[in-house]
Amino acid sequence: MAQLEDLQIREQLYLDPDLTLARISRRMGVPLKQISNAINATTGENVSRFINKYRIEHACRELVKGETVTTTMLTSGFNTKSNFNREFLRITGKTPSQWQQEAQQP
Repeated sequence: MAQLEDLQIREQLYLDPDLTLARISRRMGVPLKQISNAINATTGENVSRFINKYRIEHACRELVKGETVTTTMLTSGFNTKSNFNREFLRITGKTPSQWQQEAQQP
């Protein structure tokens, strides 16, 4: 699990909108099931939610810089605005626009 987290941080694999468990498996040289089980056992979440957590953390950094929500969505590895908005709300408890407004208040 530490190897996967290091890879996510170092290489920012989560920014690839087409990232899959199979791609992670090939990149790490570890069987799919082993990665999936490790993520589930450590975080209690599936692979998609694990990846999206990194994407939303990236999105928050971009929104603080003043990037638009649409640009942030695209540069954070999301393909659709609906998925971005749903995951952002699930993780932060706010919509991207609400979060950005609050983050930019003095």
